[in-house]
Amino acid sequence: MPLSFLNPWFWLAALAVVAPIWLHLRRKRETHLIRFSALRFLDDQPQPRQGPMRLRDLLLFALRVLALLAVVGAFAWPFLRGANTAPIQESRVYILDNTLSHQAGGGFTRDKARILTDLDNVGPSIQVAVIELISSPQIVVTFADSRESARQKLRELEPSHQRGSFLAAFRQASSLLANSLGEKKRVVFLSDSQENQWTENVNTPPFLRDMEVELPKAPSPALPNLWLSEPRAQRIFLGDKSLINFTVKLGHTGPATSANVALRANGQLIFNRTVDLEKAPESIVLQAQWEASPTAWLRGGVTVDGKPDALAEDNRVFFSLAPVVEGKVALLAQSPWLRLALSPEIMRGQWAVRMLDPANLSAELEENVGQASRLPYGTVPVPAAAPNEGTGETPALSSDADVLCIESSYLQSSQARKLLWRYLANGRGVLLLVNRLTPSVEGFLRELGFESEGTVTASKENPEKFQFVFSSHPIFHPFLSPDYGNLMDIKVWQYARLKAPQAMPLIFSERGAGLFFQSQKLQGKLFVAAFGMDREHSSWPIHQTFIPFLDLALQAARAEDPTPTSFEPAEIALIQLPTGSNAREAVLRDANRELLRAPVDQGHVQVRMPSNPGLYDLAYDEHSEVAKVFSVNPSPKESELVFSESPDAMRVWKYQTRAGVSPVQPKLANLSASAILQQRLWWWMVLAGLVFLLLEMALAEARKERA
Repeated sequence: MPLSFLNPWFWLAALAVVAPIWLHLRRKRETHLIRFSALRFLDDQPQPRQGPMRLRDLLLFALRVLALLAVVGAFAWPFLRGANTAPIQESRVYILDNTLSHQAGGGFTRDKARILTDLDNVGPSIQVAVIELISSPQIVVTFADSRESARQKLRELEPSHQRGSFLAAFRQASSLLANSLGEKKRVVFLSDSQENQWTENVNTPPFLRDMEVELPKAPSPALPNLWLSEPRAQRIFLGDKSLINFTVKLGHTGPATSANVALRANGQLIFNRTVDLEKAPESIVLQAQWEASPTAWLRGGVTVDGKPDALAEDNRVFFSLAPVVEGKVALLAQSPWLRLALSPEIMRGQWAVRMLDPANLSAELEENVGQASRLPYGTVPVPAAAPNEGTGETPALSSDADVLCIESSYLQSSQARKLLWRYLANGRGVLLLVNRLTPSVEGFLRELGFESEGTVTASKENPEKFQFVFSSHPIFHPFLSPDYGNLMDIKVWQYARLKAPQAMPLIFSERGAGLFFQSQKLQGKLFVAAFGMDREHSSWPIHQTFIPFLDLALQAARAEDPTPTSFEPAEIALIQLPTGSNAREAVLRDANRELLRAPVDQGHVQVRMPSNPGLYDLAYDEHSEVAKVFSVNPSPKESELVFSESPDAMRVWKYQTRAGVSPVQPKLANLSASAILQQRLWWWMVLAGLVFLLLEMALAEARKERA
């Protein structure tokens, strides 16, 4: 077995032995000596010249040289080519799937028990690590952990409701094995092998090299399941009533013919009924409506029960809805229908309306003179208000309303255009009704991102109707229920043909023309209707959907808290505090206890949601007042119990040997770094160096005493 060195460059340190000897011998042959003239006056008793000193103790010198060479050789790390003395024969990483879908059929409990059994059976030649597959895969057991410590950590694992990434778990396992000591590297994947997980990252470049992968065998291609997902609550006002419009999706696979669904909100049972699933699509949207107080938080949940159901943990979802805070609307319109719909008799408690005087818009602008009113229309202005010292946020202008509702006929005035621009620039909402087109109005629309192509007029006998409405938008989602009326009954006689590449059309006419748009070109939200809200343009003002639409449109245009209230388990939320808040920390609680505290940093706080579904309250500092209510629900993808035994992703992730080329057998000289580091020659070299140093010290001390 030839001897080699892992760090041969350390032998350069051997020059520490050669250099002094060479210099000594060179000095012996030196004949040209230069004497300083001043030294002759100090040499009162000249001594005869002596030649260079010779080695008087060869044994002492040899011990010192051997000690130095042994230490240098140890740092060079010698090893024997062809030797395989590594005590670790195999490095094995278990990936334990702890996502929600793996609870079906007791899969998580069964696979955890297998790892515990393997830990009892494997010998010391196999090192074991365990990765828990959750939202962020984490190493539960490392290679350095003892068997007893590994068993204790595994026993403490509880089933979770999270969704994780197969790709992230395999990358973590590959990183562990790359630094492991075993000659054989193996990954044991203990999972349900859910199909939608494999297809998420199927195009990832290969990264698994020189390792075996053991994949699970699915008990069946699919399992029956009932589940709930995507709960959505929205508040709507009809007259004096505050109504909750609620939708939830019921999913089902398998032979179940019916399911019982129960809805509860604020401790009250809203409905409890049986849903027929025979010949029903896989996903059903259930809808409910009830009256609730607008001044309190709404907390609720929905449950489903039916057989067969392989996964009961996804049979419940939670939802929450914030109380109503009265908004402010600035109205600049002549339409009597708009004025009536926004009157205090109809919108009391929802919207406080301030009628703007067209002849006195200069006073409206001068109440808060900022840069927004002085800049050209095409530039993004900076708000005039100073940032808040506590949060770093810029407070909104106090005299401006939350939303400006304006007709395009007033945009012929430069002051009205400045006012609209100021609202958008300062993050406020604008509802623009295009009831008139003039050159100045068309020019301003162009600056907002809308290109006018003239006016379309239809006859009273043959008006245009709505052909398509984007029902997933918050404004139009409640109109899926027939209780609010049918939007397709609305007639339009006159409208402006608008094109907006940077805006999203929400309503189309029968001819395919966009009738209602949402634009977010600037900081504030802009909604544009291509027609006016009067009888000359449309029948909408006298339709039963008009007041709910107007309320929902104003709510959508209003600047809202960007923090959502619905999260998945263990998801990280970035929460923005209210402007001017002096809170130092946020407190998250469930119904029984405090869960965590997180510090506030520059008006924001980062919170990791709990791992279990439910409703959780957020408060600030030591206050008991609830600032937010979060609902945590599992991912609906975890409810799709369809499995794959031979996924394409694994064939893509592993490096493949080309056809017709046999894998190269490793040569004896090409030992792995782990095998080299486990050879004991390094320790013998260090020990030899210490022995030589001890002998040198003992010999030198003995010679000293003798002298």
